[in-house]
Amino acid sequence: MNPDREQPTLLLVCTDPGIGWGGTKGAAVHLAEIAAALAAAGTDVIAAVARVDDPLAPPGVRLTTMPGPSRGASTGERLAAERARARWLTSLIEDTSAIAVYERFALHTAAACRAAASTGTPHLVELNAPLIDETAAYRRLDEPQEAARLEHEVLSRATHVLAVSRPVAAYAASRGARRVALVPNAVDPRRFGAGADAGRQPPTAVFVGTLRPWHGIDTLAEAWRVLGPRAPRLVVIGDGPGRDRLEAVGAEITGAVPPSAVPSRLVDCQIGLAPYPAGGPAYFSPLKLFEYLAAGLATVAADIPGVTDVLDHRTGIVVPPGDADTLARAIDDLAASPALRVSLGRAGRAHASAQHTWAHRARTILALAAAASDRHGVAS
Repeated sequence: MNPDREQPTLLLVCTDPGIGWGGTKGAAVHLAEIAAALAAAGTDVIAAVARVDDPLAPPGVRLTTMPGPSRGASTGERLAAERARARWLTSLIEDTSAIAVYERFALHTAAACRAAASTGTPHLVELNAPLIDETAAYRRLDEPQEAARLEHEVLSRATHVLAVSRPVAAYAASRGARRVALVPNAVDPRRFGAGADAGRQPPTAVFVGTLRPWHGIDTLAEAWRVLGPRAPRLVVIGDGPGRDRLEAVGAEITGAVPPSAVPSRLVDCQIGLAPYPAGGPAYFSPLKLFEYLAAGLATVAADIPGVTDVLDHRTGIVVPPGDADTLARAIDDLAASPALRVSLGRAGRAHASAQHTWAHRARTILALAAAASDRHGVAS
């Protein structure tokens, strides 16, 4: 660390051109929340990103755009920029005396990995999904052999891989990661004020997120068909290909909204929903889950590890993925019982505040960075 600096500097890197700083999707929210929490914990954060949607940055965070391809660039263009990006990141590490590089893992790049290695700087890699498998299943995976080679290079050389769920941690280990820590998503409860009135009648149910098949949109729509006239009002904060199916069962779709607007939308809701499909991905750490808890909603979520590692019978209701009938019964029970909603909402909010804040995650990250700096012989 530069002795003239009062605080250590951490370099936060996101090379993924699909994640715009200041954007509305969950990945962008995660990136901004982590940066803000690290800065609030007493670290100077330099956020080096491939794309900026909104240049506003929280106090203590300096935003810089990496040279090279951004949104719309081909995989070939991204690969061709690797050497230049690695040199640029190396210079940034040296100029700022960063104590660690904290990177959100992206496909088709090892630039941050190589820059960290060339400067002897600890490299912490945040892994949010098995991206090769996910991209091959739901989008299009270009240059699969090169993607796999670069993924193995990054994960095997990382000082620490921070996985958002147990399945992601297992994936990282299978791809060569030497040290893996479980660091789920989280929330800033202060954004949600006093929380919702979970006992308000009649209740409103809410789903937050992109309306993609792997988020259980079909299960949600089918549950409303099962409920029929008993169904509570359903508000959907988000947009995507599943919009028509949800509108067909009476859902009110707000469209995508800025992350800053989500807390005010949840104030008028009482039941938070996080369904997932049967046979779908089980590796998510749903950001919406933590937002529902912080907002004081009675939460119903699918039985996947990223949910059951957070919820128990006191803080929410867990249902089998893809089981619309069980989901409908849980919603029916909650709609009929204001006392149960209040109990779950209060317990969930207290649990999120006690164990699942971004401040908790920042402390974990900085502790790993400090331990790694000691091992690497970086002065602090």
